[in-house]
Amino acid sequence: MPENVIVAVARRAECGEGPYWDARDGSVVWVDILGRQVLRTDARGETRVIDHPEMVGAAAPRATGGLVLAVESGFTLLDAAGELDSRIGILEPPLRMNDAKVDPAGRYWAGSCAMDFRAGLGALWRLDEGLDARLVLPDLTQPNGLGWSPDGTHLYLVETQDRVVLRFDFDPAASEIRSGPTVLADGFTGYPDGLAVDTAGHLWVAEFGGGAVHEFDPAGAHVRVIEVPTAQPTSCSFVGPRLDRLWVTSAATGLDPADVYAGSVFEVTGTGAVGTPVSLFRG
Repeated sequence: MPENVIVAVARRAECGEGPYWDARDGSVVWVDILGRQVLRTDARGETRVIDHPEMVGAAAPRATGGLVLAVESGFTLLDAAGELDSRIGILEPPLRMNDAKVDPAGRYWAGSCAMDFRAGLGALWRLDEGLDARLVLPDLTQPNGLGWSPDGTHLYLVETQDRVVLRFDFDPAASEIRSGPTVLADGFTGYPDGLAVDTAGHLWVAEFGGGAVHEFDPAGAHVRVIEVPTAQPTSCSFVGPRLDRLWVTSAATGLDPADVYAGSVFEVTGTGAVGTPVSLFRG
């Protein structure tokens, strides 16, 4: 069945990012980094907004309810009512947190970068259930989309400015990188950004500046490209009760108003793929 692409959420987000399916209430949570917002779109297509004082790179669900956020200064935890629970400050300007995901053991991984993406100032961090933030990998540039293989033995990390997707050997029980990285995928004309992993272990990578989402098999072979009607797709995730609809966020920042769909969220159906459920942060 051929893929079909529609606008799921018509919105001119400055930098929409990080969608995920919240099975607890049947909604999609995503963020607008530059707009400093966390957004929740329900089954009726209505979007509720939580404004935040800092840029929000990503959001993830907590096992106790509420959200954990990767923000400019580090991490913020919100309770189920959306109120501030905890704040963990670890970064100073010109640094900020970028994309983030929860690993199979319930720990939160986030990439940090300089606002101008200067080489070597980025890093990969891990927030444990006790809210201890640990530096795992220094000397990166713009660590971005993260994901794990279905069995948890590989960690995938996008280095956007280098235009590569990296693969690390990973211990899912200990939440430890064992070896790597190796380059899994490269050759992008734009900039690889956020990613999703499906139940077959295939990676789906949004290409900022390329107007597309790319599918790669677990060995890194390019399977297909799906074009979306805007220049700056940012991230993607499988949503819905069956996790069979691919939602793709995008960014309007820097684009001409003639790009009328910039900042919207798109839905891709007919891929034949099924996503993996989001993990819950244990903190």
